[in-house]
Amino acid sequence: MLHCLSDRQTAGLAVIGLDGGPRAVGYDRDGAIWTWNLVTGEQGRRPLDLDSALPEDPVPDADGEIWEADEDDEDEPGEADPYEVGACLTAAVLDGRPVVVTGGGRFDLTSCLGEDYTGGAVRVWDLETGRKIGKTLTGSRLGVSSLATVPTEQGLLVFASSEEGGLLVWDLPQGELIADLKGAYDGVMTAAVVGGRPVAVTGGEDTSLQTWDVLRGEPLGLPLTGVEPNATAVAITELNGRTAVLAGGGDHTVRVWDLASGERIGGPLAGHADTVSSIATTRVGGNAVAVTGGRDGTARVWDLARGEQIGEALVGHEGGVGTVVTTEVEGRPIAVTEGEDGTIRVWSLT
Repeated sequence: MLHCLSDRQTAGLAVIGLDGGPRAVGYDRDGAIWTWNLVTGEQGRRPLDLDSALPEDPVPDADGEIWEADEDDEDEPGEADPYEVGACLTAAVLDGRPVVVTGGGRFDLTSCLGEDYTGGAVRVWDLETGRKIGKTLTGSRLGVSSLATVPTEQGLLVFASSEEGGLLVWDLPQGELIADLKGAYDGVMTAAVVGGRPVAVTGGEDTSLQTWDVLRGEPLGLPLTGVEPNATAVAITELNGRTAVLAGGGDHTVRVWDLASGERIGGPLAGHADTVSSIATTRVGGNAVAVTGGRDGTARVWDLARGEQIGEALVGHEGGVGTVVTTEVEGRPIAVTEGEDGTIRVWSLT
């Protein structure tokens, strides 16, 4: 391990490249974004402007009744619950400025609009000022369970999967919803550009994954089968010249598929003693590598071409490893892990 960055519990973890070195980003559930410089270890905290968190557009409740912002309405809307606003997060660059994207929990809109409304909203925040950018994006009937951003020729896209199995995709520069798809309940998701087009892979409480052509709004190929018993984390990478999909399952293993053919690549990657909660990919010495985090409190590094673990497990967290992300510091590949113990730890992969 290179060093430990935090002793404060955060929700979610992302990395973003900024002047002065890459930063790890987390949300502290008190309504603030934390950043850690991965070169110097310097920390920063920026409260978010949660007064702007309420939706601007109409929102239907479970019975189809519509809530609309009305300055003359005697019933004042509530305040955003800081804990619910940041159930998960990711980071990106939008129009040249660093931003954090948060996904709300199941009762995010309940706190804002009242008990007839449930669902998590997606919001974009300026990392430097904490101010919201654009509109609050709604549509999930339950909490947002995973987020991804993908830069494309169409602009920066944000993907949000939710507990009820919905997958919503927005064009962030325009704030326009471009896809509303049906994934799996308690959904996990990853997204990337494949063959010049944005695609998403969804999974959850079933034994298969589905790949989606987002712009066409339709499935891409047949489901990827063999997840046992359910998908708990997914990732996309390039492996020996082909696009590969990785999925962690409730059986504590990771499986790999060829996205184009749907065929399995190698056998399960086994080593974790509990559920695989996160998968990140990178390249080390030109080789495709995956780093997985598990509820067994370990992170593990895998050579995907050989289908075997590299070295010993990365240990140090007390409790499960919730999120793993990868990046480079001064040309060296590293992994950053977020633990249930409130620590964020940095590991060299060379």
